[in-house]
Amino acid sequence: MKGRGHPVKSRIHLYLAGLVCISVIFLALGFYIFLLTEIPSVMALKSPAYRPASPVYGINDEVVYLFVPDNKIFVPYNKIPKYVKEAFLAAEDAEFFSHGGVDIRGIARALWTNVVQGRFAQGGSTITQQVIKSLILGPEKSILRKVREAILAYRLERYLTKQEILNLYLNNIYMGHGVYGVEAASEVYFGKHTWDLSRAEAALLAGIVQAPARYTPRRHPGLARMRQEYVIDQLWKKGFINEKRKVALLNEKVRVRDDEGLFSDSYFKSTVQRYVEEKYGKGILNRRQLKIYTTVDGGLQRAAEQAVKTGLARYDERRGDYAVSYRLDKKKWEDFMKGEERDLTFFPLVPGKVCNLLITEKMKEGYAVVAGRQKGLLKTDGFPFKPGDVIKGVHKGIDKKKLHNFLPLKTSKIEGALVCMDVNTGYLHAIVGGRDFDKSPYNRSMLAQIQPGSAFKPFIYLAALEKGYEPDTVVLDEPKEYSAGLGRTWTPRNYDSRYMGPITVADAVAFSKNAATVRVLEDVGIPAVRRVLEQLGLNIDLENDFSIALGTSNLTLLDLVKGFSAFANGGYRVTPLLIRRIEDDQGNTLESNGPEKTRVIAPEIALKMNMLLKGVTSYGTAKEASRLGYPVAGKTGTTSNFYDALFVGYSPHVCTGVWTGFDARTSLGKSESGGRVSLPIWMNFMATALRRYPADDFSLPEETPNLEGGSPPTGPTPY
Repeated sequence: MKGRGHPVKSRIHLYLAGLVCISVIFLALGFYIFLLTEIPSVMALKSPAYRPASPVYGINDEVVYLFVPDNKIFVPYNKIPKYVKEAFLAAEDAEFFSHGGVDIRGIARALWTNVVQGRFAQGGSTITQQVIKSLILGPEKSILRKVREAILAYRLERYLTKQEILNLYLNNIYMGHGVYGVEAASEVYFGKHTWDLSRAEAALLAGIVQAPARYTPRRHPGLARMRQEYVIDQLWKKGFINEKRKVALLNEKVRVRDDEGLFSDSYFKSTVQRYVEEKYGKGILNRRQLKIYTTVDGGLQRAAEQAVKTGLARYDERRGDYAVSYRLDKKKWEDFMKGEERDLTFFPLVPGKVCNLLITEKMKEGYAVVAGRQKGLLKTDGFPFKPGDVIKGVHKGIDKKKLHNFLPLKTSKIEGALVCMDVNTGYLHAIVGGRDFDKSPYNRSMLAQIQPGSAFKPFIYLAALEKGYEPDTVVLDEPKEYSAGLGRTWTPRNYDSRYMGPITVADAVAFSKNAATVRVLEDVGIPAVRRVLEQLGLNIDLENDFSIALGTSNLTLLDLVKGFSAFANGGYRVTPLLIRRIEDDQGNTLESNGPEKTRVIAPEIALKMNMLLKGVTSYGTAKEASRLGYPVAGKTGTTSNFYDALFVGYSPHVCTGVWTGFDARTSLGKSESGGRVSLPIWMNFMATALRRYPADDFSLPEETPNLEGGSPPTGPTPY
């Protein structure tokens, strides 16, 4: 019986073995067919389509911004310096010109290094594989994708030359901060073209590639420096440089720019984009190259952005809240100090530097802190910090005990806006619509409807002057009760609750007397004010109520600047201009816009308005402005409960308006008026702007304005 069973079992075993073999063959064949059919073609990489950038030119025809589709700028292989290519080869794939797309020895070497160091220190992908990953397959991590990547790399090496593959890599590799390729990275980090990079700068860029978020020199300068040193060492080890050049590169100082250069986002750039897309179609800047000639002054735009940030930071020092970034368990303190010390080694503490501080203990004078491994004292007792709290602090210097002294950085949600316009041409030179464009792109200077407070009063006094009032006309500054409807009454009160009785119009304006202004409005009438606003080109819905004298109507900051400019230029309404000219990629002019001026105020009346508003800056609520040393005029504005604070001021050449407040319409705090919050921002900015012009005083203008050429704007208003 046993002998009979053996042939049957053998046949079963043979059958099963055959079935397994056939299954394996079919699976292998199916996998092979799957790879052949599912792996995309590399042919598209032969001539990749790069969409050209659209430059934005400033007032002096210099490139100020770029609209860059895909955030990459193509640069030909022969325009990339040899030492830039060598830096990336040394960092990522020194054997690039000798392997066939997949470097087996490199993979083994990287695996061994990672095992020895116990962490991911090296990658095994070649430059060819990285091109496949970034342009075809994407970042998915799986064994199947690695197989596809290897097959495609092998194919690509046989379809393109090494130079073509390297150029694909250098133009498409991600470099952090949203940009791709060496040309975009050169601009973002150093503000220059790839061919203008130094060898040390090239080494820094090459070091970013492995982990852009980790090695960006803006956020982690210490790590970026360490990575740069690694690249320089690799350049030496691989024979690209000698030891003398290595030492020189390690000692060369590299300065990384604070902003993102031509790639920077700003409220001005955003306003240009909105205008262009409204007129020529949404997405036009992704489809066509345009040359956009604007009225922006790059220097003034940067000065405006900095002035707003500085002014709001000063408010934060007075009214902001202390903030704890995060808390650390004591076992994590060492790692924190090590990381911070790495950055401070290359960028040491200097007065004014904002840095991360670790609270270690409470002391009599404040709190003991460490910045990296450097001990310091945080001088404050206004907030109950705890050991382990990590906060932002401002370095204030070193005391006699050789301790670093710090003050805690306070923050709030205050916002600000600024508009600067040439009063004779209407050219908008600077636009700031908020504290930080990246956090809040909403443009408060152009779009937000705000209450101007006392900054509205000049329009009432303009109507009064046109009725026959003079600067020395006497008006009564005394409380008076007015009907508010439904049996209610309303009595306008002065800001300081002081009343001067009989007072000249000049003093009523200079000291911003509410009671006197309402009496003037009562005399000239609301229709006269409406007529004045219409003449100035301001479309404002005025209520039939005397409270409009206190600035309760809604308008934009740009409206105020436009209105005040008519005083500054001697009585001409000017059209705000953002765009001077737009050309297509063939050089055809799509539109051209020139200054538009129309006489709307008699020259004598305009001069009287300037004298009234010059009193504000000479001896009135904005007398601090006289410290600038230039003839200037303007008006402060503060709304009820200190919700809005404004200052709009001008010289005979340029007008600038500043607004500060909270989006949530909450109070800035008692006494946080236009003169205290907004005027310092205006002065900070105008100290730069006024230097561009002669120190002319206000006078009667020539009757014929000097207008530049250009066809009148068509479509949406060019701002």
